[in-house]
Amino acid sequence: MRNLVVAGVFAIVALVMLGSSGYLYYQYYGQPRCEACGMIITPEMAENYYIIDTDTNQRLYSCCSGCMLRLAAAHPDMHLEAMDSWYGTAAPKTIIEIRNGQLQSVSVDTARIMLGSKLTNSCTSNRFAINATSAQLLQENGYNPSNPLSPFKSTLPANTPLVNVSAALTTLKARGISYVPPSMAFLIGAAVAGIAVLAIGVMAWKKLSVPPVPKT
Repeated sequence: MRNLVVAGVFAIVALVMLGSSGYLYYQYYGQPRCEACGMIITPEMAENYYIIDTDTNQRLYSCCSGCMLRLAAAHPDMHLEAMDSWYGTAAPKTIIEIRNGQLQSVSVDTARIMLGSKLTNSCTSNRFAINATSAQLLQENGYNPSNPLSPFKSTLPANTPLVNVSAALTTLKARGISYVPPSMAFLIGAAVAGIAVLAIGVMAWKKLSVPPVPKT
């Protein structure tokens, strides 16, 4: 009986360690997250902000218009395509080119970043407006119920700051990246430790299962 209890304890500990490392790996590496704040990227977010690091050709992910520009702190050369938060696919995407951390061009001069996060400290309060009409509608309604790609279905704070792309880039790049995922070495170490515990448990069970040698 004792050998079964010992083996069971080792097995439970090993499974917990392996399961935890697997779960954490999936949470932090198995699905895209906003590189700036760590928010899990939904399909709607991925459609709203298409971002490429032009140095590495790597796809980058952002949850909102604010985090989109914060990425310039780690990726000084980027190609960005931002969807209007009110009109969605009914309006052309705004193309933004950033080189050496500086704004090179914006395809729509009237484009504005709505930084509600300055008032709420939440990315869900940020929007991207292609013109003043869009910005006004977003301020009044928060989101367009007819736009299926609206990532945040919430109202905006009164007097949400409305900033042009150039000014927003300067402020947001200075804020930089705040999200730090768990180290891959830590997750691998936890998985290896779990396997080691399981192996020790098997060896202990085998040793305890050997019948004692009768005394002569």
